[in-house]
Amino acid sequence: MNLPEISIKRPVTVLMVMLIVILFGIVSLTKLPVELYPNTSFGEISIIIQARGGIPPTEVETQVTKLVEDSVATVTNLKQLLSISKEGESTVVMSFDPGTNMDYAALEVREKFAKIKNQLPKDIEKPVIAQFQQSDVPVMIIAVTSEQRTTEDIRKLVDEGIKEAFRRVPGVANVEVAGGRERKILVEADQTRLAAFGIPIDEVTSVLGANNLNLLSGEVERTNDRYLIRVQGEFESIEQISNMALRRTAEGSVIRVKDVAAVKDSYLEPREYSRLDVRPVVTIYIQKESTKNTISVAKEVLEAKESIQAHLPRDIQLVVTSNQAVAVQSAIKGLQESLLQGIVLVILVFFLFLFRLNLWNVLVSLSLIVLTLFMKGPPLYALFGGLILTLVVIKQFRSIIIVTLPIPVSVIGTFAYMNWVGLTVNVMTLFGLALGVGMLVDNSIVVFENILKKREEGEEIIPAAIVGANEMFIAIIASTTTTVIVFLPLAFVGAELQRLYSGMAATVVSSMLISLLCAVTMVPMMCGRPAFSKSMSVDKKKKETPLWVRKFTKLERELLFLSIRHRRRVLYVCVGVLCVSMFFLMRLGTEYLGSTEQKKFTVFVELPTGAKLEVSDEVVKKAETLIRGLSEVKTVTSRVEPWSSKIYVELVDANDRRRDTDEVIDAIRAETNKMQPAFIYFQKEEQVGTKEVIVEVFGHSFE
Repeated sequence: MNLPEISIKRPVTVLMVMLIVILFGIVSLTKLPVELYPNTSFGEISIIIQARGGIPPTEVETQVTKLVEDSVATVTNLKQLLSISKEGESTVVMSFDPGTNMDYAALEVREKFAKIKNQLPKDIEKPVIAQFQQSDVPVMIIAVTSEQRTTEDIRKLVDEGIKEAFRRVPGVANVEVAGGRERKILVEADQTRLAAFGIPIDEVTSVLGANNLNLLSGEVERTNDRYLIRVQGEFESIEQISNMALRRTAEGSVIRVKDVAAVKDSYLEPREYSRLDVRPVVTIYIQKESTKNTISVAKEVLEAKESIQAHLPRDIQLVVTSNQAVAVQSAIKGLQESLLQGIVLVILVFFLFLFRLNLWNVLVSLSLIVLTLFMKGPPLYALFGGLILTLVVIKQFRSIIIVTLPIPVSVIGTFAYMNWVGLTVNVMTLFGLALGVGMLVDNSIVVFENILKKREEGEEIIPAAIVGANEMFIAIIASTTTTVIVFLPLAFVGAELQRLYSGMAATVVSSMLISLLCAVTMVPMMCGRPAFSKSMSVDKKKKETPLWVRKFTKLERELLFLSIRHRRRVLYVCVGVLCVSMFFLMRLGTEYLGSTEQKKFTVFVELPTGAKLEVSDEVVKKAETLIRGLSEVKTVTSRVEPWSSKIYVELVDANDRRRDTDEVIDAIRAETNKMQPAFIYFQKEEQVGTKEVIVEVFGHSFE
């Protein structure tokens, strides 16, 4: 027995297999991660080292950066090594080959770095080693606000608990805090008094450092246990620091810190400012690991935010000012609706060609087709539900179920395959499914039409289903093979392009193969069942063809004969159209991946190196005033740094504004170009790659 015959004689088996495929697909869909585009970025690991004391860039390079570069240069699968040295900060970014296990790579980087950690200057802070690039757009920006507290008080709360709570979220690579001044205990020495007592400043610092320690002083052993004894020496108050003895004079008096210096509980000089809609706030910038999923990380961060908010004082509010996951979910939802639109259009087209409809019914079907193109949200789902109900209730239309049932089975079954091979739900995979919706019914139509032809020739239901499906078996295999074989060249492109487009190819191929199996099993099985065979029964009495069909057929025949009589002219026209198309094709621009309409963008404000924070703040304030004056702007979040600042801008929804994002940027750029000597440029959120042009200058000396 062949597949069609087996499916007809064992319909319960076919039904169970179909339900198993659907069940696995639905379960897999709940587990599939969602993102806008496939993650094609190279795995990246950054080592960020902050140095206290304002070390100049040249010394940062020689004392820190070169040591780190030499230690990690031999890491396995390392593709590129980029280092940036600036005042008080060293950043080393490592890019790895596609497919590299980043967990093992991070472990190897930490092992290499540990070998030279003790060789670094003592003035450095705790190094940050994480799987991200510092220039990445934060996955989420959270502003911490209060009506009753100063930004310094808020910063203290953030540094003491909130920052570490977000760092513990799975997938978070780095958490940066901007705004407010950090609390520090300042010991301001009086040079005159130091000279009078003959005490050098180094003695003051060494005495304070030597006494600000907790030390292990021994242990007490007993019969069944033992206790460790530690001496608590860390300062707990300003009074302890002030009363710390520096030395004893010949007369026996004690010279204390308060005798030569003033001890203050104060704040450091501001190194950056943060504002939300011109209001000073403390802002938390959360960056995810380069290989992690945006929506999953954002969901975990939001859950952590709610947990943190519950334990904060009532006047402290955590406000999400930017969330990349929102744009991703919106884009995916739009594509899902496009997929549903395709299914509805397929069903409506079947109404036109599988049944003899009068002119009124044809106009209704055409009107629904046009409306479907513009439907979104609940109306689209209502139309889809109405069509399904119509197909189930009205027996005359049940034959449409026979040819359209492979669509949900193939699409849902593809989700199981995606989960098995590790794909994600993204624009590429959903586009592959949407692209294949129309092709999924091709095999079913061919088999169904041949079965119907056998019925018209007088064969019984079951023999017609078996013979009709068997005759088309080889034909639909050949047709499906020619469709899926076009994706074979993807196996020979670069690894980065494979990661971008392989998802689309995989979904098209898997859904087409599942639809092929449906065409030779489910279609003949349903055609052999009485509940469906009645809808495809042959009418012995020939009905008169509607007038509009006869007119359309006559026009079609006339055009066909006309093209045959003037075949040379038709050939010339086709060649001309091909040449014109090739001309315009060569004039089209090319890029790695087209950008989508985003309602967020970042304004970069660059000033000459060495510019003071106050100067940068003045320029950013002017830009903020300009941007907030636009009606399309929803929120403006600023991060002001001495010579490189960022302004994160979020626009209102596209339906509520007249200009798109590019037009808004052009309007702002026309004014910001006048803000000299600042160099101000704009960047929309890019989910894949970047549109930067990087010029690398090589040499042994930068003088």
